[in-house]
Amino acid sequence: MPRPDRRELLLESARTLTPAVRELVFRTADGEAFDYVAGQWVTLYVATADGELQRSYSIAASPDPAEPDRIELAVTFVEGGPASGALHAMSLGTRLDAQGPLGFFTLDGIPREAPLVLVGTGTGVAPLRAMLQAELRRSPVEGPPITLLFGCRTPADILFRAELEALAAAHGRFHYASTLSRSEDDWPGLTGYVQTHLGEHCAGRETHVFICGLSKMVKDVRRLLKADFGYDRKRIHTERYD
Repeated sequence: MPRPDRRELLLESARTLTPAVRELVFRTADGEAFDYVAGQWVTLYVATADGELQRSYSIAASPDPAEPDRIELAVTFVEGGPASGALHAMSLGTRLDAQGPLGFFTLDGIPREAPLVLVGTGTGVAPLRAMLQAELRRSPVEGPPITLLFGCRTPADILFRAELEALAAAHGRFHYASTLSRSEDDWPGLTGYVQTHLGEHCAGRETHVFICGLSKMVKDVRRLLKADFGYDRKRIHTERYD
């Protein structure tokens, strides 16, 4: 399949999500729709002192029919990284080129009746958030259960925490659990890595699991699903960002 053409985006808004992550909201410069499916990603062409650099980011929100020209990204600042530094310093109204949408990490082809478990760490939650929004928009009340198991280091690193907690409170079919690898004494939630909590959520025979994060976590979860829970590869869907 040929790659999409480059197109120009305009930075409409930005906000700090965590000490290291900035949310960037872009619109297409020509006002035309940016047609994508929840879970896909884009490549940005970022102007830096080292020249134009390409960096890819998952789209962090589901398509909104009311604003089809809009996409959201969650960008982690990397110390010494020229592209992430430029994106974190970018002023509103800045234009840059992008290519996309790209990728096949989506809910397309998944049976509507299949329970979903979404496993993510860090900004790996971005495409999972998009999938969750899309699924709850499609069927807010009825439907199979959806679980998000989200691993972070500390409470300050939990992306979209208030939103995810509100969605879990409002939708009976959605269960949200975050686990911290560096927990604090007053932390009421799970502790440890996401790998240690799979048994609480992934036992269903029809469940499909979507995993996004660093390669080691993705490989570990995939291995455990096969070895301990009898999953075949058709029910395991992965995306790595390193």
